[in-house]
Amino acid sequence: MSRTSSLSFAILAFTAFPGLLGCFESGQAGVEMDELRAYVQVHPVTRGELINSLELTGTVEAIRQVNLVTDMPGKVQRVAVQVGQEVKRGDLLIQLDTDMAQLQAQQAEAAVKLGELGFVTATREFARASGLHDKGSLPTQAFEQAQAGMDMAELQLMQAQAAQGLAREQIQGSRLTAPFDGVVTYLAAEENEYFNPMTVSPMAGPGGLAGLVDASSIKIDLQVADADIGSLQQGMSARIFVDALGDRVPQGGLVGVVQSVGIAADAATRTFPVRVVAENPGLAVFAGTHARVKLVLDAQPMALYVPQAAVRGDEGAAYVMVLEGDRVRKVEVGTGMLGDDGIEITDGLNDGQLVVTKGNFGLADGTLVEVSS
Repeated sequence: MSRTSSLSFAILAFTAFPGLLGCFESGQAGVEMDELRAYVQVHPVTRGELINSLELTGTVEAIRQVNLVTDMPGKVQRVAVQVGQEVKRGDLLIQLDTDMAQLQAQQAEAAVKLGELGFVTATREFARASGLHDKGSLPTQAFEQAQAGMDMAELQLMQAQAAQGLAREQIQGSRLTAPFDGVVTYLAAEENEYFNPMTVSPMAGPGGLAGLVDASSIKIDLQVADADIGSLQQGMSARIFVDALGDRVPQGGLVGVVQSVGIAADAATRTFPVRVVAENPGLAVFAGTHARVKLVLDAQPMALYVPQAAVRGDEGAAYVMVLEGDRVRKVEVGTGMLGDDGIEITDGLNDGQLVVTKGNFGLADGTLVEVSS
C-alpha cells in the first residue's frame, strides 16, 4: 500500500469512529479494559476454643512400670500369663515349685507342736517349783533350774514358730502376683528353669521374671527453660499430641494436668523439671512414643478468632479486610487474647465471615479482588 493510501485510510478511520479519537484525547482508553484485581487469600472467622500455650516435647511413660521377681529362689513350675495379657491386681503370673517348702513347712509345724508341749510342761514344773520354794521345801538352786527350764522351753518354741513363719513365707514368696492392674510387658522365665533373685543384676537387662505396666494413665517429664518456668504452676491444664499415632489420639489431644513443677534447675542444662500426667482411655497412647505437650497458659472456651495475619494496625486501631462479593471492606475490630491458632476478636466481626489473610498489606477499602487457593 502506498504512503498516500495509508494516510487516506487513517483519515477515514478517525472520521468513521470519532469516539475513539475522543478517548485517546481525553486519556480514558483504559476505562473499557477490565479493572485490575488484587489476588488474596481468605480464612473464615472461627468460633471455638482458643488457647495460649507453651509447647514442649517429651517421651511418654506409663504411670507405673515394674520389673517383678519372686521373694524366694526356686524352680519355675508354671507360667500363668502371656506377654501382652491384661491382668488384675493379685492375679498369678508365675508359680515356683513348692515341694521343698511344703516339707519344710510340715517340719516346722511339728517343731512348733513339740515346742508348745515342752513349754507347757516346763511352765507347770516351774509353777510347782515356785510353790515349794515359797514354802521353803525346795532349795533355791532347784527353783532356778526350773525357771531356766521354762525360759529355755519358751525360746525353743519361739525358734520353732520362726521356722514355721519362714516356711510359710517361702510358700507365699514362690507366687509372683500382679501388684496392680496392668499389661504384662515381658516374661523372662520358662517352666523347669531355676531362678534366684539374689543373683539378679540391675545392669543385666530388665532384671526380673516378668514386667508389668499400667498405662491407664501416662506421664511425661519435661525440661523447661528458666525464662518460662515462672509461668507454670501445679494443676495447670495441658494438651498432649502424639503425631505418630494419628487418629488414635483425639484431635484436640489428651487432656492432662501439670502434676509437679521443679524449684531447682539442673546444673548442666539450666532447665527445670516439670511432670505432666493424663488419663489414657483405651490405651490410645503408647509408652515410649514422642509427644508434643502444650502447657495451657490461658484459654477461652468459645472465642471468636481469626488468624493473626488477618489483623493489621492503622494509627493504633486494629482492622481486618472482609470479603464481600468480589470486593473487600475495611472493618475495625476489637481484639483480645493472642492464642496459638489466632487472635481473639471481641467486636466487629461475626462467625463465618471471610477475612483476608494474605495480600492485605496496603489493600484499600473497596478493592476488587480475586481469591486464590
